Amino acid sequence: MTFTANEIAAMKLCLNYDDRAEQLDDHFSNAGPTDFAKALGWTMHQVGGLITNLEKKGVAWLDNREGECGIRTDDVDMHIVWLTEKGVNEIFDIIEAEGK
Repeated sequence: MTFTANEIAAMKLCLNYDDRAEQLDDHFSNAGPTDFAKALGWTMHQVGGLITNLEKKGVAWLDNREGECGIRTDDVDMHIVWLTEKGVNEIFDIIEAEGK
């Protein structure tokens, strides 16, 4: 699968571990839309398009955390982008290829 440099950067932000097995085991994500915007220097509209592309590729999904501890779904600062199992494997394949 082909990813843009910005998609790769966003997926890397989601990683909580430097190890594929640990990431797959815990599956926690360290990033959300506001983190992507800050890291890429983008607007939230641009970030929305990036997240949509990642979702279409089946490598990530947006969790608006609806119903969690009184979090409002419009509070984008609290949203999390989770990598799917496919996404974790894809980004670690990219990271490993970069190291060669």
